[in-house]
Amino acid sequence: MANMSKAERHSYINTLIVENPFIKDDELARECGVSVSTIRNDRAELGIPEYRERVKSAAEGELSHASKEELLDLKLYENGISIMEPDATMLFKDTNIVKGQCIYAFAENLALSVINAKAALVKVANVKYIEEVHLGEKLLAKSNVIREKDNAFIVHVIISVDMTEVFRGKFSLEVH
Repeated sequence: MANMSKAERHSYINTLIVENPFIKDDELARECGVSVSTIRNDRAELGIPEYRERVKSAAEGELSHASKEELLDLKLYENGISIMEPDATMLFKDTNIVKGQCIYAFAENLALSVINAKAALVKVANVKYIEEVHLGEKLLAKSNVIREKDNAFIVHVIISVDMTEVFRGKFSLEVH
């Protein structure tokens, strides 16, 4: 992969890290055909933490997510698919109904993933809860990037349970 432009290399590094967050700098350097110091500079420019921090962050994420949320498919800046199986911590007290904020968070996480952002300001969110979601139901979320201009994105997310739409959201996101 030598002789790629800096922009191509940055895009490739992002893709490699999305596919394997535990990839080390020397492996990235080999994949990109550049030095380890070049990779470190690229990571700094892209705001990608070093290997140790990515491992620590992933471990903390696993501990903080009692739910089973899994990214199935991702085409950066285009679309993504994720599934989640809610757990008992996501329910309204003394019910088997999943809280709306958990469904919203699931949708927002997918919107952030598809635009390759760890954090973004949600400028506007237009959401619609269509059906209740219950414990034991698996949610399937699909996202599409509708528009990208500068660091602003419009992302649609639709969440279904057994082919029935339960949530629809349109997120206007600004990445800094």
